[in-house]
Amino acid sequence: MNNVPNSQRRRLDRAQVVEIVGPAGAGKTTLYQALDCRTESIRLGNFPDVRKIPDAPFFISNGIQLIPNLLRIYRRKSRQLTRREFAWMTILSGWSALLRNEKKNGSRAIILDQGPVYLIAEMQLFGPGYLRQKSAEYLWQNFYNCWRTTLDMVVWLDAPNEVLLNRIRTRPQEHIMKSEPGTMVYEFLDRYRTEYEFILSILTANMSSLKVLRFDTGSQKPQEIMNQFLSELSCGTKVI
Repeated sequence: MNNVPNSQRRRLDRAQVVEIVGPAGAGKTTLYQALDCRTESIRLGNFPDVRKIPDAPFFISNGIQLIPNLLRIYRRKSRQLTRREFAWMTILSGWSALLRNEKKNGSRAIILDQGPVYLIAEMQLFGPGYLRQKSAEYLWQNFYNCWRTTLDMVVWLDAPNEVLLNRIRTRPQEHIMKSEPGTMVYEFLDRYRTEYEFILSILTANMSSLKVLRFDTGSQKPQEIMNQFLSELSCGTKVI
């Protein structure tokens, strides 16, 4: 996957923010790691880490601003956010501003393995119930509005359920669905697909410039996906 044709060794005229999404076993990590060699035009981005001291000001500042909004929509019958969930909501609230600032001052694509689409899906699927009530709509709309002006491209990797099931069960990494019945795994995968479709439909509703690339990793070879993605990423750029 590291053998990229010379015709694709390009420098971007402007920075772009790209998120790789897809259900478990789709090949997100494989593509993300393969892009690590593209240092002249790509930076692999990670969201702020609540465990790292340099990121503490980010979580303090954005967390304080987020708390009043969460208190307004919290319902006692619903469970509270876990620490990790609160960190994720804080990231959704403040990370987009950091990325937009980096876009202004750089020319490399910023590739996100776990970005806003993934985080929103996780919170909508598994977060506290009050986050899915009508009272929370304005909060999510604010998040969507921020990310509409930040995301430039989403790369959606997927494959047939039977292919993903085999990958989940045979790869060395642990997964919560690894030992579950096939029907349960299929339902799990489909829930993510439905949620991703919903999130992208909102993001693209008033933003035709957001490009969504879809690849079937069950039938398309990794090198083919890599080359097509790099070609789309470098459209309109100059060759070096």
